[in-house]
Amino acid sequence: MHILTVILVALVAIEHIGIMGIELLGSSAFLAKTFEIPLVEVQRPHLRTALANQGLYNGFVALALFLALFIPTGTIMKMMLIFFLASIFILAAYGALTVAKKILLVQGLPALITLILVLFIF
Repeated sequence: MHILTVILVALVAIEHIGIMGIELLGSSAFLAKTFEIPLVEVQRPHLRTALANQGLYNGFVALALFLALFIPTGTIMKMMLIFFLASIFILAAYGALTVAKKILLVQGLPALITLILVLFIF
């Protein structure tokens, strides 16, 4: 695999570890600002629980990307990377439509660029 692709996959995974940390541990004020949600809404226990759940998903996506880099078979590695990077882009597009438009730029664009590299350079 091209070194640039490996680096970008690792950066996308690291980004999702950071997002996991924000969603699991972020203060209500920080979450409200980051996700453009009214503070009063973020302070509701059910929304905090939902954000924490979403944070765990982001952590598992990061783990899957890292694991995909260490699978010895090229085809399996490529298929896993395509699946998870495409999933991230689709989820970012949905997040842009339902939560905040910047999600597409912050989460979707890095995943899309990396996906294109995996598809055409791998």
